[in-house]
Amino acid sequence: MFENIQGQEHTIELLSRSINEEKIAQSYLFYGPEGVGKFTTALYYGMAINCLSEKAERPCGVCTSCLKMKNFSHPDMLYLFPTPNLELTAEGEIKDKKLLAEYENYLENKKETPWQEFFFSGTISLRIDSIRMLQNRISLSRNEANYKICLIERAELMNVNAANAFLKTLEEPPDDVVIILTTSKPEALLPTIISRCQKVSFQKLSRQVIEKELTDKRGCELITAKTIARIADGNMEKALSLIGDQRIESRQSVLQFISLILQGDDLGFISFIDKYKTLKNVSELIDIILNLIIWISDIAFYFSSPEEIVNIDRLEMIEKIADHNPLIEEHITGLITFLETMIKKLEGNVNPHLVGIEIYFRLKGHLQLG
Repeated sequence: MFENIQGQEHTIELLSRSINEEKIAQSYLFYGPEGVGKFTTALYYGMAINCLSEKAERPCGVCTSCLKMKNFSHPDMLYLFPTPNLELTAEGEIKDKKLLAEYENYLENKKETPWQEFFFSGTISLRIDSIRMLQNRISLSRNEANYKICLIERAELMNVNAANAFLKTLEEPPDDVVIILTTSKPEALLPTIISRCQKVSFQKLSRQVIEKELTDKRGCELITAKTIARIADGNMEKALSLIGDQRIESRQSVLQFISLILQGDDLGFISFIDKYKTLKNVSELIDIILNLIIWISDIAFYFSSPEEIVNIDRLEMIEKIADHNPLIEEHITGLITFLETMIKKLEGNVNPHLVGIEIYFRLKGHLQLG
């Protein structure tokens, strides 16, 4: 199943070798950018450690051990992730029915659509009661596996008490326990926790890897895949969520936006931007700005690297813009920085209507057709 992990060949090779040579550490830190396969790899590695198949086939994904781990139902597996205060017992029981339902819904989402963001009703963190449960569980005898596997996702969200308690576990873990932490922010972890783990790095995914996943396995057209891959910026989870939300429709909106800029149609633009007067449509406007960044980049690529152009079905339009604005190449970096700043303003709850107007008049000074 390791072959399902794309773009992390070096990491997968190291982990596979540790299985084949039976050189398994007791604690690992899987770190790297968001949405690049850290948790899936951690899960598969835990499966491989206890897989019942031949070494070369681990993890097979079909033996009873692998199936139980994939379903988070293996008695020798513990999966911790940031949650609201669940008021866990030492055995891991959640007595509050509402919180129990949220917890179960999170697990279901993780199994079925892990790229979709899940929102709990309260502030989330990894708390000391979760660590105490972990300590209790790993002190017990194994049920059926060779190792007890503990997966701790988004480890940077351990609060201070939890981190200090967890450090004691890392200092003297039982011999039959393998602990795997995942994080996109290793700098937020205690240095003493990092020093006691074998570090495994993950890289940002290339646009080609994301494009191939979207076209070959998700049925996307090439232009859609290329656009999403550029917006996702190496994050497969973000790429898949863009498909699921159908937010790629913003490409049509950005074409309308650009046409209004090129025509200098102020009245048409005011009508267009009216629907962004409230914070309700902020995410849609952010997607439009992300697409605008791609368009600006494509104009730059027209001059230097035409093979990198994303909007390949709009080459004629890109050529016209470039030919009528030969000096725009000098302003590309500044315009992209400006657009990225506008996204940050929106994320800071600045009025989206005003942001849209600011973008229109800034770009209008650089994009003309006569």
